[in-house]
Amino acid sequence: MEDDLELQRFLKAEGLTVSSVLPKFDYNGECMRCLFATRDFITGEVIMREEPYVCIPTSSDPLCQRCFKSDGTLLRCASCNIVWYCGAECQLHKLECRAISRLEKKWQELVTPEIRLLVKLFIRRKLQRDKVIPTTPIDNFNSVEAMISHQSDMETEKLVEYMTKAQIVKQMLQQPELDQDEAVNNFCKLSCNAHAIVDIEMEQLGIGLYPVMSIINHSCLPNAVLVFEGKLAVLRAIAPVDEGDEVLISYIDLGRTTRFRQDDLNGKYHFTCSCPRCCKFAKIDDQILDALGCKNGKCDGFLVDKYGFYSSDQKLECNKCGLVRTSEAEKRAKGKIDPLLAKGRSDFSSGVVDFRGALSTYKRVEEATLDLFHPSSFSVMIVRNLLTKLYMKTGDKQAALECCRLTTPVHQRLLQGHDPVLGRHYYTRGMLEWVKGNKEDALNYLIRAGDILEITHGTNFPLVKELLINLAKEQEGHPSGF
Repeated sequence: MEDDLELQRFLKAEGLTVSSVLPKFDYNGECMRCLFATRDFITGEVIMREEPYVCIPTSSDPLCQRCFKSDGTLLRCASCNIVWYCGAECQLHKLECRAISRLEKKWQELVTPEIRLLVKLFIRRKLQRDKVIPTTPIDNFNSVEAMISHQSDMETEKLVEYMTKAQIVKQMLQQPELDQDEAVNNFCKLSCNAHAIVDIEMEQLGIGLYPVMSIINHSCLPNAVLVFEGKLAVLRAIAPVDEGDEVLISYIDLGRTTRFRQDDLNGKYHFTCSCPRCCKFAKIDDQILDALGCKNGKCDGFLVDKYGFYSSDQKLECNKCGLVRTSEAEKRAKGKIDPLLAKGRSDFSSGVVDFRGALSTYKRVEEATLDLFHPSSFSVMIVRNLLTKLYMKTGDKQAALECCRLTTPVHQRLLQGHDPVLGRHYYTRGMLEWVKGNKEDALNYLIRAGDILEITHGTNFPLVKELLINLAKEQEGHPSGF
């Protein structure tokens, strides 16, 4: 109770409060903790900042485990050969390193980021309980205990996996007070409360547990966005948040169709979102993003599922010519694409990236995807997003620009308002247009990017600051640094 009062006192100073009510757009019939504003926040204002209770880098590039920086001067822990750091090892890693060393070499290879995060969680709990390190209203294990676990909703296969991982954690920590059931329960909490720590390009740098940010509920039409400065979580208003409003963020990538968003939310967070955007599920504008292309001669229509979902025996009808197919056709065709996608991801994410090899693979993926889906679909956009990056990596800026141009209408259809993914897309499009000498188009998209990223990331964020300075120079008639 005292911890709750301390949390409320802390949040009151931030213009916030926590209440247990029915979430605005989570209709599973359960009361949950919700974060409300106790004052007005204007668009672009920082609502609050929070350091993680625990976090670890997961990027393939070396990052300091303390500050998430990568400046070329990082040192690698000689004992565990896993962790990188800027300076002297912190006390927490000495304990984590000792825990890793308790495992035989063959078992150390099984220590996943998820296991490391839970090990650090229990280490931090012990240090705080032993008063080796201090606690604060938002930095204490009681706030972790208050998190929902959804353990009863977890699939048996997933719980069995967590039991195996819990045994590894117990072996690493050797804390007598820690039992397997507690470890499993906390694995469940991590799975639905930990946040992916991403950079401005939405590339994942790590994972972290943020107790206050975990209170915030989901909407596919959020009024706030969570961005990261290193590992620091920054909550910003992307629409006016008035006194008494619930603060809402998106848990998932909003650049996906309703069907995929619902699958993501049900699969990981165990609820169905009924926000206004999700209620438009059966609308044609949403369906085209999921749609198979019509294969009836030169027809450029798309196959519509009139019931708003694809089931194994559902009939799909072309919106233009009336051709009917079953959704089984989608499954068979996707069976041909998935192996190509897997190979492309492997080429793209391997230690020594073969960009030209990945580019060759994804060109074939694009061809196969276009043979199945409508050109304006989400699936085609995802492949072309990767192709844009690969063309840029291989120095083919013209091909990158052509590919980027094709994805702009789909980004605009999918992403609404001040979405950082849309802002980043406009920035990429603008920079590519600039390189190819299309100054007017470039400035148009760079201004759009600045309008969004200034709100989502703030004017002091390095990329945004540089962008706004260069735009100001152009508007004043001086050469910019683009």
